[in-house]
Amino acid sequence: MATVSLASGSKFIGCPVVFNVTPGSVPAGATFHRVRVVVTVNGQAFVFSTPVSGSGSIPIDISSALRAVADNHNFSADGLSYPGFGNASGDKIEAYDDYLVNGVENHSAVSTGTLSGPYYIGRLTDRERLTNERPTYYSRKPYRSSPEIVHVGKTLVIPGAYSAGPNATTMNITANTAPANIHGESVAVSYYPIAAPKDSYELRFINTLGVHESLHVTCLRQTEVNIKNDFYSIARLETLTQFSRGVAVKQNDYEQWKMSSGPLDRAWQQYYLHEPLMAKWAWLKVDGQWLPVHIVPGDTTKGIDRSKGDALTVEFTIRFDINGSPFV
Repeated sequence: MATVSLASGSKFIGCPVVFNVTPGSVPAGATFHRVRVVVTVNGQAFVFSTPVSGSGSIPIDISSALRAVADNHNFSADGLSYPGFGNASGDKIEAYDDYLVNGVENHSAVSTGTLSGPYYIGRLTDRERLTNERPTYYSRKPYRSSPEIVHVGKTLVIPGAYSAGPNATTMNITANTAPANIHGESVAVSYYPIAAPKDSYELRFINTLGVHESLHVTCLRQTEVNIKNDFYSIARLETLTQFSRGVAVKQNDYEQWKMSSGPLDRAWQQYYLHEPLMAKWAWLKVDGQWLPVHIVPGDTTKGIDRSKGDALTVEFTIRFDINGSPFV
């Protein structure tokens, strides 16, 4: 009988979650031998299969099953809640041997184990995996590099400590914003509140650790409207003065806003390149309403250029996920 045991992995489903499967013994002369693993998450069953060759345990990564279930989770701009997967009642991992003897398919008894959850939406960076490091907070903002510029009258989502599990809180920015103890630390996190510029927008997104985070975006550089045109001809009875003519069907009048981060230091530029630009879920607050958007980087985004003395910035495009004007 095959047996399973957790081998390695993190709490994030964006990283491998590996179980070792130890095959059982099968009769001599079996035509083939493989182990099957059935992972049940939230009532959905996922089957993994691998052939047995030689002796010893076989590693199987089950993170794809967890991601398949988690992909059905819908985030919202204000819903600061973070579900875990793999620890609900009925969640389990089962393994058995599958082999063929004299043309007859056989299965061994099933061995059942727990998934050892909960696992959360998010992932560690490749560097964190290589060095076995873990973030201090559910945020990768370079808090100790230079102050984060925030706008008075806006709100800011602050991810919490890593040790406490996925969590975030909302803070109102005032001229006297006190940053101390935001993360339960006595050391102040550095914020620099300024009066909100004319083109000041709150951008919220789900960071690569699976938690809400926000930025105050200062620079709106350009707007575009991407309208799709389809042309058709209408067949009608023609007269001497009336003709068949074409019509245009127009759709997808979504707007795209080209934004700039404004001047940054090296650490903040790296943060922009690897966090906001990689966000899958994002919202921009326009006229008091959170609108779903996509953060669209260019095919290549420039980082440091030592050949120029220009300030470090990151430019990107915000594409609204709605048709029509985002303004009231």
